[in-house]
Amino acid sequence: MMAEENKSSILTSESTIGEKPIHGEKILNIENLDISFKTTAGIVHAIRGIDIDLYNNETVAIVGESGSGKSVTMKAAMGILSKNAIVNSGKIEFTYRHDDGTKETVSILEKDKKWIRTHINGKRIAMVFQDPMTSLDPTMNIGRQIMEGMIWHFHTPKQEAWARAVELLREVGIEDPEKRMKQYPHQLSGGMRQRVVIAIALSCNPDLLICDEPTTALDVTIQARILELIRRIQKERKISVIYITHDLGVVAKVADFVDVMYAGKIVEKGRVNEIFYDPKHPYTWGLLSAMPDLETDDDRLYAIPGSPPNLLHEKPGDAFAPRNRYALVLDDKLEPPMFQVSNTHYAATWLLDPRAPKVEMPAELKTKIERMKKGALRYDSEL
Repeated sequence: MMAEENKSSILTSESTIGEKPIHGEKILNIENLDISFKTTAGIVHAIRGIDIDLYNNETVAIVGESGSGKSVTMKAAMGILSKNAIVNSGKIEFTYRHDDGTKETVSILEKDKKWIRTHINGKRIAMVFQDPMTSLDPTMNIGRQIMEGMIWHFHTPKQEAWARAVELLREVGIEDPEKRMKQYPHQLSGGMRQRVVIAIALSCNPDLLICDEPTTALDVTIQARILELIRRIQKERKISVIYITHDLGVVAKVADFVDVMYAGKIVEKGRVNEIFYDPKHPYTWGLLSAMPDLETDDDRLYAIPGSPPNLLHEKPGDAFAPRNRYALVLDDKLEPPMFQVSNTHYAATWLLDPRAPKVEMPAELKTKIERMKKGALRYDSEL
């Protein structure tokens, strides 16, 4: 499904649940990705059988608590895993077109880091990191940092790269770009620094933009502006975007499809409306219940009990079982498969097995979802 057709679908009253998406060309295919890390404490099994598909112009959000494996999965897709990473199985295929229109599909895991640095990182796949102060070089002026990728990948003459960098700053909404080109990161506000990071990511016209918690360090007003900026640029440039976030409020505003991760696995996936209005996994219920809600009568914010598991010590069965008040006896023995809910909606929970007792989502969450739907209707009426 094209991103511009379903952007902010959580804010629309029309349901798309169960419809077959209208996909474009697949650009990223991750199959059965399994990754461990060597540490001084032992082997950490961080990614366990991940499957992700991304199509042209679509936006996929990967959500979950810290440590669930979101960033590691995307670093693997960019070929920038740390040296202590062990890829146990799986494949990552990235498809792009050359300047003459010819299509090429490459296996990221089979390429060496030098090739990936030259042909993929920054050029075809770019990443916007969550803290611009750590991703910007404090000793280098803004202009030089934006020009660097163009000069490295395309041998762009410096004068041309300078003019292009000025246009990029203007495109991301920075006023007086000629002046900003000569300034250093510490001379800019947090929101401006994040816009500079986005400009750097766009400098080589990538096919895929990965946004890793792009609004975490920003206040709410600036967050909204940055998200709107990324959405506008995506629509104008017709690129694909992957968001890595724990903030479901961000997901609601930007995503076409959502992958919910827990303990290195995707436990639920579907269209944004399916995940927000018809969630099936108890972990997703917990994430939605924990979203701040100004209209609730409850004076306490819900929190999922317990903590994520230590992946140094894997347990049999469902990793979420110790925190799941709806867990079945089988959850302690056998890991659940992905059950199909609709053409686009899947969840890995034994509660969806036909033999399982019927369990409804918490009444409080059901009421919250009804409020969300009414809010969507009010939003539509104001448009």
